[in-house]
Amino acid sequence: MTRWREPAPGEQEAGERGWEVVRRAYEERVRMPRKRDRRPVLAVAIAAAVLAAAFSPPGLAVFGSIRDAVRGEENARPALASLPAAGRLLTESSAGVWVIQRDGSKRLLDGYHDAAWSPHGLYVAAVRGNELRALEPNGTVHWSLGRAGRLRNPRWSYDGFRVAYFAGAALRIVNGDGTGDHLLARDVQPGPAAWQPGRHVLAYVNRAGDIQIANVDRRNRRSTVRAATAPRQLAWAKNGLRFVAVEDHATEVFWQRGPRIGGLDRGAARLTAAAISPDGKRYAFIERRGRRSSLQLTGMLGGPTGAIFSGRGIFKNVVWSPDGRWLLLDWESADQWLFIRTPLKKLVAVSNIRANFGADPSLVGWCCP
Repeated sequence: MTRWREPAPGEQEAGERGWEVVRRAYEERVRMPRKRDRRPVLAVAIAAAVLAAAFSPPGLAVFGSIRDAVRGEENARPALASLPAAGRLLTESSAGVWVIQRDGSKRLLDGYHDAAWSPHGLYVAAVRGNELRALEPNGTVHWSLGRAGRLRNPRWSYDGFRVAYFAGAALRIVNGDGTGDHLLARDVQPGPAAWQPGRHVLAYVNRAGDIQIANVDRRNRRSTVRAATAPRQLAWAKNGLRFVAVEDHATEVFWQRGPRIGGLDRGAARLTAAAISPDGKRYAFIERRGRRSSLQLTGMLGGPTGAIFSGRGIFKNVVWSPDGRWLLLDWESADQWLFIRTPLKKLVAVSNIRANFGADPSLVGWCCP
């Protein structure tokens, strides 16, 4: 094999000419003050600071908080396999309304939203487009009606014979079989509404922020209850004698036509939801302070109030099991549902709620053993 050791003809002369061109260009360059690029040094300094903070006690606390917000409860189940108590669960997401059986099987009512159980869970009232529909949990539609304006928040009366719903800023009533639709009130605050158990009496919030109590079967049978601020939610106790108004920073408990007989001022905490126990003796509520949320439990007529669960991020909603032994908490920031036995003896966490039910899931109700 031939090895080339000698340069090719003219190779050395060409290299010398090339070097001369490079040398002259270097000498003729515009001289600039030497400026050191400190970006790599700055990045290293920041990284070192982060690591130092992480392994100091305050840093460990911060990482623990981040872990709580992202991961939630450890050892959570990857999917909802069953309910810990009898009944069926209603929830909704961007995909539609889900009916969940006790054994964990579920059915999607595609495209529906603003759902509510009828008494005994025989039917679901829900909105699809510009229609309010009454359908069975298997999706069979029994009746529907269309109205102008945004339809939202249907609510069944205690016996299923009346349904209240909002159409724009108007509050309307329809019979449970889809007949007799009529206007109850104009210019109300859409959202808060609750039927008094045992009567066709509805509590809602007028435009001024006051609570109206109206007998929907008798004209001009209304009374006004003044709340400290406009309620975000209304809920009746099972006996129909008292109801709770959830406001931005307080709860108020009223006698059936007033006056105020109890409640809690939570100061700077922001309240997001409440649920009365099936026996009507207690209510659970969610409050948020800074970056932490807590689930609180208190008596309808006062007594001790205490947190039964707290964590970083947002708790979205809470519902009771029909037997009153479990609370189901929607921990939105952790993408988890927590089944909490009351008094706190057991906690069952379920993860991947968005993956299993769709974007923006929200608890509606746990109905009917």
